[in-house]
Amino acid sequence: MKTNQQSGNILFNILLIIMFAIIAVLIYILAGGPVPKIIRSGGVQSPNIQMPINTNNTGEFSDGLINPDSAEKYQLDEYGAGISERDIFNRDINGDGRMDRITRTRNENGTSHFYYQYKIELNENGKFVDITPDGFRTTEGAECALQKLQFIFNPDFQVIKISRNWDTSWDTPTMATRTMYTFNNGKMISHTPQQMKIVCDVSDLF
Repeated sequence: MKTNQQSGNILFNILLIIMFAIIAVLIYILAGGPVPKIIRSGGVQSPNIQMPINTNNTGEFSDGLINPDSAEKYQLDEYGAGISERDIFNRDINGDGRMDRITRTRNENGTSHFYYQYKIELNENGKFVDITPDGFRTTEGAECALQKLQFIFNPDFQVIKISRNWDTSWDTPTMATRTMYTFNNGKMISHTPQQMKIVCDVSDLF
């Protein structure tokens, strides 16, 4: 009988302590203290998702080249063909403190199709050396773009090229391929191309 009474007293004291603890927490929160965080073990933290850094304010595709240091526009021929504009961007792409040069030239052919040609030049003591990989140009038109490039400068200089093959018509979707180019030892090095998905406009994949 005495043992049961002692067990009851212990249980009552435990419940009393729990009740006082709950009341203390409630008073603390009502007084403006932060709500205690619940820590769960065994979970995996989601990685930080970074938004693309090479899009403009409208969310449309951007090749990453903004605010040219010089820009020129040209008169097209009577058929609407030729070079329509050329932009030059002075950027230190290899971190040596000297401004290198990227040139973007827009070429028209008198139709709804056109292309941008890119040229990358290293500044080696005032002499510019062309290090542009083959095929550094876009292929695009009113319906879809078959090839586009995007330049990234942070944290390191690199270029993404996404392209697809032409099929039975310009706007027939085909498998797109992504190729990454990085700067290494004075050259632009291409990495193994990776297949992405079947699309019409490769701009949707950046």
